[in-house]
Amino acid sequence: MIVAAGVAAATGPAGCGQQRSYVTEERLEAGLVVSLDGVGGYNWGPRWLRAGLDEAGVRDAIHIYDWSRGPQGMFVADLVDEDRNRATARELARMIETYLAAMPNRPVTLIGHSGGAAVAVWALESLPEGCQVERAILMAPALAPDYDLTAALRSVRSRLYVMYSYADVGLMAAGTAVFGTMDRHHTVSAGLVGFHLPPGLPPGRRGGYLKVRQIPWSISLVKSGNLGGHMGWTTTRFAREFIAPILTGRDDPGEPLLAAAPPPIAAPGDVASPAAPPTVPGAPPATEPASPGPAPPGQSPAAPGRSPAGGEANQTAPATANSGGPG
Repeated sequence: MIVAAGVAAATGPAGCGQQRSYVTEERLEAGLVVSLDGVGGYNWGPRWLRAGLDEAGVRDAIHIYDWSRGPQGMFVADLVDEDRNRATARELARMIETYLAAMPNRPVTLIGHSGGAAVAVWALESLPEGCQVERAILMAPALAPDYDLTAALRSVRSRLYVMYSYADVGLMAAGTAVFGTMDRHHTVSAGLVGFHLPPGLPPGRRGGYLKVRQIPWSISLVKSGNLGGHMGWTTTRFAREFIAPILTGRDDPGEPLLAAAPPPIAAPGDVASPAAPPTVPGAPPATEPASPGPAPPGQSPAAPGRSPAGGEANQTAPATANSGGPG
């Protein structure tokens, strides 16, 4: 009951009795879903999303984290006060850390919509090393498209999904161009065009982007209740039919932002070098392959560096990872 009380205590006006029924000890034993609304603190979207996940059979605790100053015209204050928003994100990170310490190996899913997606990213950045959520879902994120997700991705174990729509022009293009994104850039946001690799990001820091799957809105999503507008990602039907299968492991949708390097391809007639085994942290170094045994009677050993057919072995250099681009 201590964990349930601690999570419920972090609940603002979105909570009350109804919220606590979704944050019980039994649900917390299964896992934790944390949902953050956009600026203004209305929390309509998280309530719709929560209902859809519950209808689909998601048994994890579903907690609405009320990070904003509240409605009544405060949306601009929520948007521009980056220092306060980052401080609130650090509080969310402490709540997640406390939950994982009490309930180790339970899956945590972080879902942020619009401005709440930025707070979710900053919470991921604030988690201590080794403390990871299972997945994060960013719906119409009000961040600049070239925002560096490297630090946040270190705190994601499996996937970071980014959902965006070219039809979300009013808020994710005009709105953020005039009032600014949550990270204070006056530009169209990732909620309109998705994320791309930050300019000048060194290749050695790109590996985390292999976890990113981008999901652009398409007409096919209408059948799941998403009409492409700003709130389409949070409807009850969309949560039930599209989001819930992600949480239950039945689906892994989206387009990779960064493609993995393909294996080397040998030329016809050549012998390709065997692929190196994956590196496992803490594992002992791989041993050298055993030298070939003596040749059968009447045959000479193959000359080093030559294929059995007599051609030179092809030492193909590994292909580099695709730098990716907007989804």
